[in-house]
Amino acid sequence: MNFRLSLLASLVIALAPGGSAATLTTHAERTDFKQTGRYAETIELCTAFAQEYPDAVRCEEFGRSPEGRPLLSLIVSHAALTPESAHEQQLPVVLFQGGIHAGEIDGKDAGFLALRQLLEGKALPGALDQLVLVFVPVFNVDGHERFGAWNRPNQRGPEQMGWRTTAQN
Repeated sequence: MNFRLSLLASLVIALAPGGSAATLTTHAERTDFKQTGRYAETIELCTAFAQEYPDAVRCEEFGRSPEGRPLLSLIVSHAALTPESAHEQQLPVVLFQGGIHAGEIDGKDAGFLALRQLLEGKALPGALDQLVLVFVPVFNVDGHERFGAWNRPNQRGPEQMGWRTTAQN
């Protein structure tokens, strides 16, 4: 993770009410899935997962959104955390994305929950020894931050969510 992203995540953690790098639960879980966290939480969780599981998780910035927000991914494996190592070991690499359409954001929260359960050995024990997961929690980060209660009026939850389209519509 680069210095700017690390510094930003540290500030988010320090300034967030009750925020702590030690917690790997999402705002959605803490609100019984009635709400979803803002993008600052995604940055915090990416950093917290990497700190909690330094031998199994890397938080990487892979680009910037049109509005300048970092695009983040978590690389998760007990066997390989680099493309070279995965290739050397002939491990499958599985990509999954949340927040492609930021109004349909539950994939972000479910993805963090699934990763936590995998890393704790509660789901699919041993799976992370045999593959590399790449999780992009929010692909449309600019749309994610266009929060509103009426962005998807016919959708049941969360109470507020982002906008479907990107900053460039």
